[in-house]
Amino acid sequence: MATAARIFYGGPIVTVDDDRPTAEAVAVGADGRILRVGALADVEALADDATERTDLAGRTLVPGFVDGHCHVLQFGAQAVGANLLNPPDGTVQSIDDVVAALREFAAGPDVGRTGWVFGVGYDDSLLGRHPTRDDLDLVSTELPVMAVHISGHFSAVNSVGLGRIGYTADTPDPEGGVIRRREGSQEPNGVLEELAAMPHTIAALAPGAPEDAVYFVQKGLELAKSYGYTTAHEGRAFRHNHEAMVGLAQAGVFDIDVVSYIDYTAKDVLDGEWHSRTYHDRYRAGGLKITLDGSPQGRTAWRTEPFLIPPDGQEQGYRGYPAIPDTEQVSDLFEEAYDKGWQVLCHANGDAAADQMIEAMRPHAERTGATDRRHVLVHGQLIRIDQLDAFAELGVIPSLFPMHTFYWGDWYDQIIGPEAAQRISPTRSALDRMPVITSHTDAPVALPNLMQILWSTVNRVSRSGKVMGPDERLTVEEALKSITLWGAYQHFEEADKGSITEGKLADLVVLSDNPLTIDPLQLNTITVQETIKEGSTVWAATA
Repeated sequence: MATAARIFYGGPIVTVDDDRPTAEAVAVGADGRILRVGALADVEALADDATERTDLAGRTLVPGFVDGHCHVLQFGAQAVGANLLNPPDGTVQSIDDVVAALREFAAGPDVGRTGWVFGVGYDDSLLGRHPTRDDLDLVSTELPVMAVHISGHFSAVNSVGLGRIGYTADTPDPEGGVIRRREGSQEPNGVLEELAAMPHTIAALAPGAPEDAVYFVQKGLELAKSYGYTTAHEGRAFRHNHEAMVGLAQAGVFDIDVVSYIDYTAKDVLDGEWHSRTYHDRYRAGGLKITLDGSPQGRTAWRTEPFLIPPDGQEQGYRGYPAIPDTEQVSDLFEEAYDKGWQVLCHANGDAAADQMIEAMRPHAERTGATDRRHVLVHGQLIRIDQLDAFAELGVIPSLFPMHTFYWGDWYDQIIGPEAAQRISPTRSALDRMPVITSHTDAPVALPNLMQILWSTVNRVSRSGKVMGPDERLTVEEALKSITLWGAYQHFEEADKGSITEGKLADLVVLSDNPLTIDPLQLNTITVQETIKEGSTVWAATA
């Protein structure tokens, strides 16, 4: 009989296993797998003199968290750079606060790691506008400065930053992006949208020296583990990102699992050895990422109906725009994915983008027949009910984003109208049509706080206290599955992860309170106390 290397007892154990939803104790073997789940006496029968015992002391044990979509490689930038988030995740409430936070970072020790003064998380919907080059010139006229929007789909840079990127009055807008201009001029005003921003944001926030890259990743991993991640997800890895993660994995930097989805511009990576359902040194490439549009709160999502308030520089009737205008190109990517057995994660926020996704994938799904593909719709903020029916028919897993109900619910009332705003991120409608959905943080859009995700998925309350789509709320049990068992399923890992079940990996999280018994409106007050990967503590809260 195997011997327990570690036993957990003394508090509620929420297994997320329908066959045995609760237990008194859990035993973990030396191989990092769960030996027994059940009564304390039965678990203690596996102990010997070397067994480590962890008394939960009334705290709650749950499975390790698996975020349906985030950008773990950017967690480091969030952890290192200036925090430009509004409350409750930060303290910024004005453009002056953005400037002050960036100035503070500029005076600190980490500027040299990238060569840029940078911060992450400003929100124009709450600040009233984007910071411009003129605002950011107040931070520095010698160093390049970049403020990254909370959506990750915009950045604002100072005059030095524009020079570093190479944008001038003569630079045309790139396909799938916009360089915003000063009024009455072609001179850039410093605000960059979508593909005018993203490649340069990635380059600016990338550490220069190898030791700085490790520093960023370690800071990001600490942030992830502090919120209970035992499997982290990189939702859009370009070639250099993948190559960096391979090097980090081989150097033994990862102490939790990291799975990445490769941008279609580097899809040949998926023909290589790192594309696997098995982790090597805690890293693997999981499949293909296709991005079809932008951000609804930033009004770059591609819709069939116009935004009620167009962004600066756009006329009435503006509906956002596609990231890949040619649907044949998208169809070709799906064709290759179906033929090669690749899983596809497809970013589509607006309903026009979701229409494009359905049109591009349907003929290949019909050609190849019913197979276990687990393609994923990422975000789906503004999708229609008929599109959910189509996704159910096609076997697509929706990874929805109900956190928006809090962060931007009131803003959606203004930009798409109160009736449409009630239908954003329709989690209940999705779950009524398919067996599995996931929820996600999209961090660093906000902090990678999965208790905030749990709270939002269950309550759907806006900043002003308005309930956004009461019929789209999930139960606490369902919401917990969406960040544990169903998250594992989305990643083809449900046999090893997602529930406290005998034989699975002992990926566990100790919480301050029990999410099943606390007042649902208090779910976001629950904190992570300890994160355990395969039976070993990888993060613990300090007293």
